[in-house]
Amino acid sequence: MNDLRRDINDVFAKQQEQLGDAASAGNRMLRSATAGRRVSRQLWPSVAGVALVLVAASAIGVSVVVRGLHPRNVVTNHPSPTPIATSAPTPVPTPLSQLLQVPASTPVILFRDPADDKQLDGITWDGSARGRVTASPEVAMGLLQNPAGTLYQWTGGISNRSGAVVATSATSSKGFGTWADDGKHYCSMVSSSQLPPAGGEPATLQLTTVGQVPRNVAQVAHMYDQASSGVVACSVNKDQAVVAQWTSIGTATQFWVLQLSTGRILWTRPNSGDVRASVDGQYIAEISYNQGTLVSTTTIYSASGAVLGHVAGAVNAFSWDGSLAVVGSFNYGPLSIVRWRDGSVVWTGPTGGGYLGAMAEPGGQRIAVTVSDPQHPQAGGFYPGDVYVVGPDGHAVKLLAKVITAG
Repeated sequence: MNDLRRDINDVFAKQQEQLGDAASAGNRMLRSATAGRRVSRQLWPSVAGVALVLVAASAIGVSVVVRGLHPRNVVTNHPSPTPIATSAPTPVPTPLSQLLQVPASTPVILFRDPADDKQLDGITWDGSARGRVTASPEVAMGLLQNPAGTLYQWTGGISNRSGAVVATSATSSKGFGTWADDGKHYCSMVSSSQLPPAGGEPATLQLTTVGQVPRNVAQVAHMYDQASSGVVACSVNKDQAVVAQWTSIGTATQFWVLQLSTGRILWTRPNSGDVRASVDGQYIAEISYNQGTLVSTTTIYSASGAVLGHVAGAVNAFSWDGSLAVVGSFNYGPLSIVRWRDGSVVWTGPTGGGYLGAMAEPGGQRIAVTVSDPQHPQAGGFYPGDVYVVGPDGHAVKLLAKVITAG
């Protein structure tokens, strides 16, 4: 045993000579590391800590030498294999499978299912219920819903929310016209020729009850081979319609306010910009575009022709009661919703989002605005967007994302 102890001491001495003074090893390494450097006074606490670590490291080195005398004391550490992180697969979106289950009279917003453009879905204005309405190849070709979403027009006719066809038609959705505010009628502009001549021909405003024969209201405006006239607003409740003459590039040259029951022209005005109107035709927005300054302005008229106010920007749509307006800048710039009578802004849309469409809540004060997103590319000739429902207090809810609405 004494011989073993002596052997250990001899080996320890030799290793100690190689290491030097263990107690001062940390100081030597510290001086070597900081040689030629000016150490800030604020760094000394940290440096002292490093020194302690180094001293501890030297002591550990001595301990390892002693333990190395006996192979059975050697511990071989096998590193644990590093786990390979694998990303979870992105879930594939699936179409809504449950049917929309709300009373037939409940207003909804209709939209094409993001996972299947041949499926039509619906959602309530508060988002409390959503579901599938119908599935058909015609859905992908475009739809127009009435204000409450209880009926929608497609290329072959008009259907209700259960998918049943309530009226057939050979008119495409582009030539359908405009739904009336009561949701049971629609207004259209027609001419005698299916393909009007280059010189144009007179057009006629018609009012149609769904499923019945159209009624001629009045002859107004013209149809051309490259330009046409159209209905801006159709109100059975107010007994009025607003009709505009469009150029081939979509601007208006004149608009008329007519009484639906008699066909009498109540007021007309030449125009060189664009025209929008509230659902009931009581507020008419005349938009002027300045190509030089890239600034747009809007003048708002009453149905009798009185100037009611001016808005900086282009008014694209009104709330049901006409108190709020969706405003964009030149060429679909940033969106906002304003109280146009005093100019106060109640909501500002997302950065980079452009105007795609809007619907007024039937009988309410909210507006559903569809806003484009650069991350959502065009699909089948339509641009999907995000739908925000905005109230008069500015409270906004993102109701839908990346959808094509039927409005």
